[in-house]
Amino acid sequence: MAISIDKGKQLAASPSEVQLPSGTITLRQTLSSDLTGGESVTITYSLALSHNVSFQTADGGIKKQIQSEVKITSGTPVTQTIKLVETGGGTNIAQVTIKELIDGEENNVRGSVVIAIQQ
Repeated sequence: MAISIDKGKQLAASPSEVQLPSGTITLRQTLSSDLTGGESVTITYSLALSHNVSFQTADGGIKKQIQSEVKITSGTPVTQTIKLVETGGGTNIAQVTIKELIDGEENNVRGSVVIAIQQ
């Protein structure tokens, strides 16, 4: 099995409803690895290229995809903070989906969370 998302601990966002540009949004979940000693994983968070909502990095950069490296054992809480911004004009969308890919040593796991956009 290798890497897995703990039952009931799937990717969640707080707050789950924001205005743009957003303040800090915290993404949380709990991951486990059944490999002896755990494993290092790469977590990639992505936004749809067709939407005009992007991640804003700590240095002010704009990206559609961000990554983090995490060491996972059993029941490891994982937290990532993000900010969302409009790019290329006003948005009429009511929500955005943040997709994630967790790339482990023996397998990959996917997840997602929806964030509502206040108009």
